[in-house]
This record gives sequence, C-alpha cells and structure tokens, in this order.
Amino acid sequence: MIRISNIGPIANAAIQIPEDGGVVVLRGRNGSGKSIALEAVNAAVSGKGKPPLKDLAKQGSVSAAGVNLTVGRAVRRSGELEVSTLEGRLSVADLVDPGIADPIRADATRIKALVGLSGATIDPGDLHGFPENLLDGIDLDEPVAAMAELRKRLNIGASEYEKLAAKDEAAAKALLESLEELDGAAIDPDKAQERVTQALRAIDRLEGQIKLAVDASARNKAARDRLALIPVVGVDAAQRDAARLEDVTAKKKTLALKLKSEYEAALADYKTSVVDRDAAIANAEDAQAQAKLRAELERQISESEIAKPSYEEIEAANSELAAAKAEQTKAAQQQAMNQQRIKSDELFSSSQEHAQEAIDLRRKAKQTDEVLSEIVSTLAGCPLTVSEGRLSTQTKRGPTFYADLSMGERWRIALEIAIAAVGEGGLLVIPQEAWEGLDPLNREAIAKQAKAARVVILTAECSDSEFSAEMA
Repeated sequence: MIRISNIGPIANAAIQIPEDGGVVVLRGRNGSGKSIALEAVNAAVSGKGKPPLKDLAKQGSVSAAGVNLTVGRAVRRSGELEVSTLEGRLSVADLVDPGIADPIRADATRIKALVGLSGATIDPGDLHGFPENLLDGIDLDEPVAAMAELRKRLNIGASEYEKLAAKDEAAAKALLESLEELDGAAIDPDKAQERVTQALRAIDRLEGQIKLAVDASARNKAARDRLALIPVVGVDAAQRDAARLEDVTAKKKTLALKLKSEYEAALADYKTSVVDRDAAIANAEDAQAQAKLRAELERQISESEIAKPSYEEIEAANSELAAAKAEQTKAAQQQAMNQQRIKSDELFSSSQEHAQEAIDLRRKAKQTDEVLSEIVSTLAGCPLTVSEGRLSTQTKRGPTFYADLSMGERWRIALEIAIAAVGEGGLLVIPQEAWEGLDPLNREAIAKQAKAARVVILTAECSDSEFSAEMA
C-alpha cells in the first residue's frame, strides 16, 4: 500500500499495490493531484525532492515500499526500501526523450544511460586489435565517452590516410601525364655516352691538328722573315781570300825579317795585313754561321709544314657529335621516363596502402559501436543496438533509429528495458504523459509484461472522475 497525506491537493490517499505486479493507473481530473502523487512516490523511494504540502497543512507524509517520508519545514526519510527501482540508474523518461534537439547528442545520452544501467565496463582486452597509439589517455571507466573519443580518433586518422592516398594518387597521375613517349627502340645510356665521348675526342684531335698547323705556319713565317735579312755570302771565296792573305802575310813577315832595313815599312804593312786577315777570318766565320743558320731554317721550313683538316672532315666530325649528343639526350629522356614510371608505380602503391589504412580505421571506428552494442545487449529485454553512435532497432520498416520511432514505440521499448532491469517485485514510476501517449495495444502489452515480470508500474491518466487508483 502507498499512503499519501497532506501532499498537494491530496488530503489522504491509499493506493493499493498488487503483489503479483501490473500497471496501477492514477485517474482523476486535472488538478486532482495525480502528477503530484507520482512525484511524492518518487521522492519517497529516491530520497530526493520535496513534495509540496497541502494548503494550511503543517506536515505531510508519504509511505511507500517500506520507506516513510515526512514533509514539513524539513524532509525526513526513514525506513529501508523494500523494492527495486531504477532510481540513480536510469530515467525511463530521459531514455524516451532526453530533451536534446540534436538526435546524435540525444542518442549519446541514451547510450550512456543504458551502459550505466548495465553496469558493464570496458576492459583493455576488449579493445584488442585497435591501434594502441590511439588508446592513450582514454578513460575506459566511461565507456560511452571512451568509445566516442576512440571513434573520433579513428575517423581523424582515416581522414588523414585518405588525404595521403589522394595526394599520392594525384602525384602518380601527374607523373604519368607528364611523360612523352619517344619514337624508336630503347637506347642504352652507356653506349650513348660512349658515342658522345668518341665524337668529342675526334673533335679534340681535329682542333689539335688545326692548332699545330697554325703554330707551324707562324714559325715558318718567322724563319722566312729572318732569312730575308741575311745576305747571300760566298763561303769558298771568303775562305780562299783568307788563305791567300795568310800566305801573303807569311811572306811579308819573312821578308820583314830578312829586310831589316825595311822593317818599319814592312812592320806597318804587316800590322795592316794582320788586321785584314782577322777581318777576313771573322768574315769567313760569320759567313759560315750565316750559311748554317740558313740551312737550319730551310730545314725547319721543309719539315714543319702540317696540313690542316679539310672542311668536310670538320663538318663530318661536328655532325657525328650532334648525332651522338641527340642520342645521349634521348637515352637520358628514356631513363628519366623509366624513373618517373617507377616513381608513379610507387605512388600508386603508396596510395593504395594509405587507402587500405583508411578503410581499416573506418572499420575499426564502426567496431566501437559493436563494443557498445555488446554492452547494451547485456540488458535483458533490450532490442537496441549502436550504429554510428546512434541507437537503432529492427522494425517492420527495417533497421530504424530509436529516435525516429513514435513516442509510443519509444516508451514501449523503454518500459521493456526498465521492467527487465528492476526485476521481480520492482517499482517503476512513469509520467502521466508517457502512459497517455501509448495506444491501447501497447498499454495492454506493457501491462501483461509487467504482470509476467511481477513488476509494478505506477502511472496516471486524466479522467472525468475523482482521484482514484485502478489496475490497467
């Protein structure tokens, strides 16, 4: 029995609670005290809140489930609660409508309530397979917040890998688009380099030959210029003249010795002869040196003539060098193209690896929902699962978000969960608007379920009668 005295508009009320469970509905007109009675029972079993006193009353009381609540200037609660309730574990009304406009945030609140009701926790072993570096700093004592944070980190990581994959793919495509196919067979870069080297050596030889020819021509011109300055001298005649004068001098010397008397004249003549002789000898020696120099210059001129390469030879060498360089350039282009293709393949491979990493992280992000779904599924009578951070259930329409169900459908599921949670002999206090929002079929089904579980549901509905309590 629940007894209420001097609370709100209620002077005295006794509400019979069936021992075998079921739905007890408080009926009455607006203002008759139905909602206040529900609040009073909640205050008694939870120890929270202060029901309003009846006008002019100094004290009121509520007695329910072994607990007595005395309401005056202060609120006193005595006795031990003899039944199981959801107080402190789950607000059924908040599960139906947490009062949050954003459906994602609203479902996060619902999921948190269900996980709290289950009493389950997440063990580090439950997260085997998740990247360890993303688990740092996550508080597993708060499963919903932990999975939300982990899902966020995984999706951020996936986004980063997707960006890297797109970047590598774009770079690979750009490399392929920049390649220009070259005509002809592939060219060996080493052979092309050797051909260029040989052509350069041929050019160097021709240029060296030209330099030698130019230098030789300059030396020949200098020799001719010097040769032109040297007079032509008869060496034999000079030598004969020197020999003759030597004989004459000798004879005159002999004559001078013999002819003492003619000494002075002969001596003077001798001295003159000596001078002439020395000059002749010097002239002969000079003539001999000039002749030797002339012969040497003539020899140099005859031996140092170097033929310049022909115009055709130079043109042929330059043509070969140009062809060799063109071939070398083509080989370098082909080599660069091959390197670009290799780089493009590496970028495509890297892009695929990044894309796969992103897929794996997205899959791991969805597995955070599976962790929460497993926790929620431990609740008896709970048909809800977690998908992408949302509560979902299976209906005739297929998988449907819990928030998209009608108010009646949500209350039906919420009450099924609450009935299973409180267990046999439990007490659930449900707001009047919740019960009134259920259609007759749902009311009947919930009443049967409550009775089968031996759970008492206390609620209310408006009627054109005095305050009363009736079984649904």
